[in-house]
Formats: sequence, structure tokens, C-alpha cells
Amino acid sequence: MKQHSLSRRLSATLFGIVVITTTVSMVAVELFVNDVEDTIRGLELKLDAEYFKEQITESSFQSWKTGRIEAYFLPSGAPESLLPQHLHDRPVGYSDEIEFDDWTKILNVETTIKPPGRLYVSEDITIMENREAVIQIVLLVLAAGLMFLGLFVSGIASSYLLKPLRALTHDVQSTEPGVSMQRLSRDYRDREFDQIADAFNRFLSAMETVVEREKSFVKLASHEFRTPLAVIMGALDVLEQRKTLSEADQKTLGRIRRSTRTMREDTEMLLRIARGEQDRDNPANIDIVATTLELLVDLKDLNPAFNGRTVLHPQKDRVVLRSDPALVRMIIRNLVQNALGHTNGSVDIFITDHRIRIQDFGKGLSTSAMEAISTVVAPETRKLHQSSFGLLIVQLACERIHWGLQVEKTDSEGTVIVIDTQDLPH
Repeated sequence: MKQHSLSRRLSATLFGIVVITTTVSMVAVELFVNDVEDTIRGLELKLDAEYFKEQITESSFQSWKTGRIEAYFLPSGAPESLLPQHLHDRPVGYSDEIEFDDWTKILNVETTIKPPGRLYVSEDITIMENREAVIQIVLLVLAAGLMFLGLFVSGIASSYLLKPLRALTHDVQSTEPGVSMQRLSRDYRDREFDQIADAFNRFLSAMETVVEREKSFVKLASHEFRTPLAVIMGALDVLEQRKTLSEADQKTLGRIRRSTRTMREDTEMLLRIARGEQDRDNPANIDIVATTLELLVDLKDLNPAFNGRTVLHPQKDRVVLRSDPALVRMIIRNLVQNALGHTNGSVDIFITDHRIRIQDFGKGLSTSAMEAISTVVAPETRKLHQSSFGLLIVQLACERIHWGLQVEKTDSEGTVIVIDTQDLPH
């Protein structure tokens, strides 16, 4: 969404109020002046018409002229040619301004009864119209001056009103995330900004409490997870040393040992990610093809419904990369398991020197899953959803070893996820 400056919006709003107020005021003044003029002229012309009606003594064409007033009596049946050209075709009841030859006059046409005919009374208002034009120009200049002043004042007013908001925004932006975060000052001149600062400080206190609790939990989990895993590994060593297991039991014991080792590595890795440790993990050479085959066997043992539903398409028999083995296994296992869990069909796995491509034919990823692996959303702000937790682990693991993760396609016909195994720039 396109963002706008609050300062500009406030200035525009204030300036708009000035413009509207000035315009309405000017229009109101103009209407009032015109109404007053029309009323005065109408009354004057009616009084003049009454006077000239009294001067009509016979049923013949008559005319009267004074300094600004002209009056003509046209008897019934007399031709209009007797009248001046500008009075032709003016019906009875006509009352309006007429313009001709640089003259402006207001004309009123009435009927007479005795003798019958029409009375034309006009008044020269040329001088008044010229003065009105000058007044309109002055009003326009005044309006332009007021708008220019309004533009200047609106800018100053918006800057003054937003000054404490800018100070509050600067203080918020200066707050660095950490275990102990600096609190905002509460010396604003407006009570509302103090309330905002106080609410933000309470939020920071709550965040510090949550962070401290999570750190304590991670430390506790690190201790509690290591102990039972160490016990399991020790018990497996004891069983092997007794040499009383059959060949089938030894295979089962091997799977348990492999799964336990994977669990220990995954636990250590997840705890390091949870602690926010940014150091690179211990890289080693790992065969992606062989690792994937081992993981497919483990998934088949985990859920018999997964058996026979994965098809591996390696570009060659061995694709060796140098990376963190635990994270690589975590990435591949979660992606394949997620694909198998969202479709009843097959899952194709394509492996090349620099890419791992996993394709399923399910109903596509949900919105929450797309948000979990979005590269736009910052890792610390991603929301955890039960349906997308595995994909979030994949995203975090890829970020840690600098692999690229991309959803090439996801719709009702299936999903294609591509991993770029080349080390991306940090």
C-alpha cells in the first residue's frame, strides 16, 4: 500500500479548510451584494414605473429621458419599430440586465390599462457594473492572498502540531532490541503523547519479561533434552556390548541409534537457533543422495502409509556438498514429510549439483504456510502455525546455512519447492 506523509496530509487538510472557507466566504459576499443590488434596482424601477404611468395622458407613443433613466410607452397595436433597437422583442414582465454598445442597463417591461399598452423603463447601471468588476478583482486578489497565507500558515501549523509526534517517533526508532531496552521519556507537553510513551514502556517491560523467560526455558530445555538422550545412547551401547542380540534386533538397534543421534543433533541445532547464535555450524562433506535415501527409509518406518510414495530422481549417484549435516537432514526430512502429509499421491524428489526440487500433487500450501517461509517477513516477526511449523523450521535452517528456499508453484494441482544449495551471500 502506498504510504503518505502525515505532515503533508495535515498541511493539505489545513490548507483545504482555508481554501473552502475563503471560497464560501467570497461566494456568500458576492451573492449578498448581488441580492442587495437586485432588490434596490427592482424597487427603484417599480417606483419609476409608477411615476411614468401617471405621466401617460393619451394613447400615443411617448418617451421620457433623465440622466440615467429612459422610459417609453408603446400603445397597444403600435409597431415595435418606434422603440430603440435594444428594446425590441422584450416581452411583458421582462426584468433583467441588457448590454449593448458598451452600455449596461436594467430593463423592466410592464403593461398599462389606461390607456392600454406597454411601459418600458430602463436605468443606466454602466458605472455600477464597472465598480462591481473592480470590487470582484479586489475580492479575487484578497482570496488569493488569503490562500497563500493559508498555505504558509498550514505548513507552520502542521510542523508545530507534529513536532511532539516526530520526537516520539524518533525515540521509538532509537530503541534497540535487546535484553534491557531503553525506556521512552515522558516529558511531552501533550498528555496523549505521554500516554503513548507510557504504554510503549509497559510493552517493552513485558517483552523483556518474555525474552528472559524464553532464555530460561531454552537453558532448561537444553539440560533436560540432553540427559534422556545420553541415557538412551548409553543403554544402546550396553545392549551392543552384551552381544546377545539377533541379527534382526541388531538392525532395529541400529535404526534406534541412528534416530537417537539425529534427534540429538536436531535438538542441539534447534536450541542454537532458539538462542539466536549466529556463528556458522561445523561444515562437513555430505552426500545428498545417500542422505535422502536414509531419510526415506526412516519415514517409511515412521508411517507405513508413506511406503512406496516417494520417487527419487538424482542427476547422478553421488551429489556431495559441504554443509552442516544435521541441518541438511532436517531440511530434506521436513520438506518430504510435509509433502507426503498433504497428498495421497506420490512425491517426486529431484537432486542436482546445486538444487533440490520436491514436487507433490496435493491441494497447495495454505496462506499461513506461505507466510512462514516468506522471504519478505522478518524471521523475528513470523507467526507460528501448527500447520506450517515444519516449513518454518526449513526456512530457519536454510537461512542458517545460507541456502535459498523458493516456492516455485502452489495451487490446487500441487506444490513445487526448490532449494538452491549454493552458498548465498550473507
